[in-house]
Amino acid sequence: MGAISYWSPSQDKAMLSQQSDLLAASNASLLVSLATNKTVGQQMHDASAAGPVGPISFETFSDGLGMPDNNQHDLDKFMAQLNCAGPEGLAALINDLQARGRPVHYVVSNPFMPFVVDVAEGFGIPCAMLWIQSCAVYAVYYRSLYRLGEFPTPERPNIDISLRGLPVLKTNELPSFLVPFAPYQCLADAILCHIRKINKVKWVLANSFHALETEAIRSMSELTPIMPVGPLVPSKLLGKSTASEMQGDLWKPEDDCLNWLSTQPREFVIYVAFGSVVSLPPKQIEELAWGLASSGRPFLWVGKPVASTSKFLLPDGFLDATAGRGKVVKWCPQVEVLTHPAVACFVTHCGWNSTLETIAAGTPILAFAHWGDQVTNAKFLVDVFGVGVRLERDAEGVVRRDEVCRCIEEIREGPRASKMRENAMKLKEAAREALEEGGSSYKNLRVFVENLMSLALEVQAIRVRLPEDQSPD
Repeated sequence: MGAISYWSPSQDKAMLSQQSDLLAASNASLLVSLATNKTVGQQMHDASAAGPVGPISFETFSDGLGMPDNNQHDLDKFMAQLNCAGPEGLAALINDLQARGRPVHYVVSNPFMPFVVDVAEGFGIPCAMLWIQSCAVYAVYYRSLYRLGEFPTPERPNIDISLRGLPVLKTNELPSFLVPFAPYQCLADAILCHIRKINKVKWVLANSFHALETEAIRSMSELTPIMPVGPLVPSKLLGKSTASEMQGDLWKPEDDCLNWLSTQPREFVIYVAFGSVVSLPPKQIEELAWGLASSGRPFLWVGKPVASTSKFLLPDGFLDATAGRGKVVKWCPQVEVLTHPAVACFVTHCGWNSTLETIAAGTPILAFAHWGDQVTNAKFLVDVFGVGVRLERDAEGVVRRDEVCRCIEEIREGPRASKMRENAMKLKEAAREALEEGGSSYKNLRVFVENLMSLALEVQAIRVRLPEDQSPD
């Protein structure tokens, strides 16, 4: 039988490939088609990250876009064009899979692409949503949409938000898309539109696990149940084999950074990376660079080139000042880096995928959130999970070099350093237990797959009983 898993072009792709790996591994009869729009698909192909792996096929559909750099950096235009052309392209893909003998019995969407639910409904195919952010963030969006609590307004932009099952959140700790006048309103519109369609969705799955977000999950149980099936991270982070896993990188990693790490002392290197979307402004690059230089510690920095150039512009003299103890690369194999014994902590933008990878690796965090759900994730990582330190911005919105040094010292030698490492190791073990046989996410995934298989068998039985011209599409 077949299923189709769809992801958003604005998110890290590795997480969705892990979902496909788990689904395929859950039942030998299950075929999974992992689909994205052609623009992102081409990027993954160029990075040698896309291709069939066992029962998983990698598919693309027409998105009405040109080459990756033509439209993707104007997010409003990108999302508008994708929402316009995406439904027809996805429908054509579903028909093509049917013609190739891989009929789609179930569709798994994500919150940034609400049109997927409508396409599935048009085909009469059941649909689940995979919520690719935290359950706490889901609770915030849901309660915001239905006004189940007090939220910021243009008249009262700075208030504390108290929601059941969550800590008190300040306005700057809410997902930034919900704050009045925040940028990227198109993403908030997409998420809220998808939540409005929840009644059309059979399941809301979550890339999380019960032990991590017990209270947030419990608080939603009477409103709209959410079922955690994560962490959806590469198996190596869970102590398992990775030989048959599909990769999801948008750029080709530079493998020599692993050799460099192997020359460094144990638990000494500061790892710095901000995912596939966040780009730092020049002033912030300068301050972060000299903060790393002043810390005196070795560092590995993933400096993704700015969209309009081919270079990552570091301040003059920085590379000479850090020669021998610093390495800057365009992209790296993050799983291997996070699990390398030389890495001490991770300076991260706190995207949910990177957050879960870091939790699964047991690595303490320096939280450098920017927008979206990142700011809420940072709140939980620091104040709830107790596994990190928050890099604070000044009045101009810049994290200064002295602050970088202060936080590195705090996470390595401060009075809470040993407790943060202890908490990180406890969450690492909880993440592994969730997906072990009998674990909370393992059992939830089994229930979902059994339901999926049952529906597919019903459809096949109908096809056998009906004449060919009356069979369901």
